[in-house]
Amino acid sequence: MYVALRGILAKKNLSVQQFFAVYMATLLGMGLLFLGLTGRLHPVAAVIGAALPFVTRLMALVTRGAQFAAMLKFLRNMGIGPSPQGANAPSTSEISSKYIHMVLFHDTGMMDGTVLAGSFKDAKLSQLEADQLRDLLTQIQDDADSCNLLVAYLDREHDGWQSGAQSRPPPLTDGGMDERQALDILGLDESATDKEIVQAHRRLMQKMHPDRGGSTYLAAKINAAKELLLQKRDNGDG
Repeated sequence: MYVALRGILAKKNLSVQQFFAVYMATLLGMGLLFLGLTGRLHPVAAVIGAALPFVTRLMALVTRGAQFAAMLKFLRNMGIGPSPQGANAPSTSEISSKYIHMVLFHDTGMMDGTVLAGSFKDAKLSQLEADQLRDLLTQIQDDADSCNLLVAYLDREHDGWQSGAQSRPPPLTDGGMDERQALDILGLDESATDKEIVQAHRRLMQKMHPDRGGSTYLAAKINAAKELLLQKRDNGDG
């Protein structure tokens, strides 16, 4: 059958997928014909007849589901009803300090950073061993924000890292946050509305809250970013 179809359809401009679709349909037709000629079609017809009510019911459910999805899409386009999870939501946040540029991944709560200065300059934190990260911590003691970022990373990615640490983390500091930094922390741009600011803050706090294995420092930064942006918009600056 394959060779015969190749000869018959040789002059037809068919793609490989189209040819095999014709081939499979032909095989199915020949199989049904063979079953009919040999008197074996009745069991197949019985199976098809038994399955037909279930197929009909399934198709009705699929049709209703499609109609419901179309209705939800229409309502969302009209501004009614909840937006789909993740729609227009930021996927990352960024926090920069003197020594570290940190990126927070909203979907997973994971984080990674790039070392901006020192003996590990340009290295990714994820590429460094715990001992190297502890060494980096001693090198950046003059900048509290950098230390707190690195401690937050160590707490999340290297459980028990402090067992070999000789230096305690410095106290928290707000680092003189400005609007651009606040937007980067929440993963937003200048056009963000109050609602988007609150939603971004909520999503991040679900990942970074200390009670959920997050960092006190990062939670403080996220809170400060939200308060700064909302205050600026209330004052008419945004």
